[in-house]
Amino acid sequence: MGERGRAEAFRAVERSKVYSSVAEEILAGVRAGVFPPGDPLPAERVLAERFEVGRGSVREAIRVLEHAGILDVRVGSGTYVVGGGDSRTTVLRARAAMAGEHSPLDLVVARASLEPSCAEHAAAARTSKDLRAIEEALLRQERITREGGDPSGADADFHLAVAAASHNSVLSALERSLVDLMREPMWSEMKHRSRSRGERAERYLEQHRQVFRAIGLGDRRRARQVMAAHMCDIETDLLTDLESARDGEDPAAP
Repeated sequence: MGERGRAEAFRAVERSKVYSSVAEEILAGVRAGVFPPGDPLPAERVLAERFEVGRGSVREAIRVLEHAGILDVRVGSGTYVVGGGDSRTTVLRARAAMAGEHSPLDLVVARASLEPSCAEHAAAARTSKDLRAIEEALLRQERITREGGDPSGADADFHLAVAAASHNSVLSALERSLVDLMREPMWSEMKHRSRSRGERAERYLEQHRQVFRAIGLGDRRRARQVMAAHMCDIETDLLTDLESARDGEDPAAP
């Protein structure tokens, strides 16, 4: 298929959507197999003509998809599709970038790196006041879960209280940054859907109870272990939701 012929596989996009719609069209072509791994994209000029947008919009779309790991821009050679670039994990990262957000899976990986350390240091440094703050968030989460409500706010407060109990201002600041990112629509929607499946809300609550008990006992090793297991469980559930999504379904809506 010639360069222009390949570009015909895409639709012209609405000008109001600009680069994000260009990225969506390119992404759709990759997922449909129009551009197999290792194949080059049509030239920037050809894509701009086909989409009826400026070359700057095409360039920005390619930049976003390169950042997501879907495309590989080779100076002096062209832009190529990366092997595995159509995986649900990578597609989710691209969709998040198009929305100006962060991939929920990237976020949970960052949390898995930080939060076990917060729990470990909290077990060593917590005061009675810290324990009351953690317990209050936990009790609020229990009540909301029992009533069938959305415990996201109480869940976040629990993790913030654990970080504060570490008495490490850097860990606390990093945790606050992660909680801010957890307010992004894509994370909120995916976490809400994940929590609503089966007994996940109760399972997450029980894991929080275990973290609280370990911190209360001053057991640093146990606190780190149970928090790490909790983060691993969340990541596994999100990946399961992505893998069970129907073909063609938005990976941000498991």
